[in-house]
Amino acid sequence: MTRLVEKDIAAIRERLYDYDQVLKKKTGGGLAEIAAAAAGEKLSVLQAELKQERIGIIPLTTGMGIIGGFSDTVQSIFAFLGIDCFVTECTDVAGMNEALAAGATEIFLADDVTCSLMDLSRQKSVDNSVCTGRGFAAALAMKAGCLQGRNITVLGAGPVGAGAVNTLLAHGAEVVLYDIDEEKTRPFLGMSGVTVVSSAEEALQKSDIYFEATTAADTIRLTDMDERTLVAAPGVPLGVSRRAMEHRHEQVIHDVLEIGVASMVFSLAAEILHERSDRSKKEFLQDDKKKMSS
Repeated sequence: MTRLVEKDIAAIRERLYDYDQVLKKKTGGGLAEIAAAAAGEKLSVLQAELKQERIGIIPLTTGMGIIGGFSDTVQSIFAFLGIDCFVTECTDVAGMNEALAAGATEIFLADDVTCSLMDLSRQKSVDNSVCTGRGFAAALAMKAGCLQGRNITVLGAGPVGAGAVNTLLAHGAEVVLYDIDEEKTRPFLGMSGVTVVSSAEEALQKSDIYFEATTAADTIRLTDMDERTLVAAPGVPLGVSRRAMEHRHEQVIHDVLEIGVASMVFSLAAEILHERSDRSKKEFLQDDKKKMSS
């Protein structure tokens, strides 16, 4: 996860509604619909589950310290999705105590390395980078209409790229994967549906749908795009060049926080639902077995 700075997120709170409308125009769904698709569950089911939750957002001072407005921006995204949430007045461990005392069922924490949403009572958590990959891949699938059998280029095989690869494969896509660090692509060698290539140029030539998950700027230029090209480019720095954005911005899905944070809360809700369902099935089978043996 690339560390944000205050100017990256300064306008998010005021523009959430407008951005949601932009997403609906580009993909057919807003933040909630995209996040639900990333979680692989019906939106109405997730919304019902989330009515039981209260999220405490805890500012952390470790590492390079608190990013101005970050916690309030995360709160605004959760609130936009209809979730009960609050930012603690205290930071760090004192903030955790405050959150639990205020009835938080989940806590949101972010430092320079990790950004997580945790349900302590169920011992479950989700990671922002992975969920960002899932969310943007889901948005790309919604924009493209159908990915079955289509080549999709993924640049970057870190946690965001890996999250995207798994989601794209679930949609039936054929993934062309490149990372400048060959070690990061090693886990994908031989994986069904994934072709690892040795250069970004080769990867871009094999598809007209791109997922940009590197930490480099301007990896996708105007010359790499035409009227058919679709791009998902989460985070900072933006991997699409300024000229490409000027000419092809309607073909690009990009934000620095919104889709990833929304996907976190819906993904955690989906995991909790699936665990409960699996437990209920197991209990039913055990009860049925007892009846048969009695």
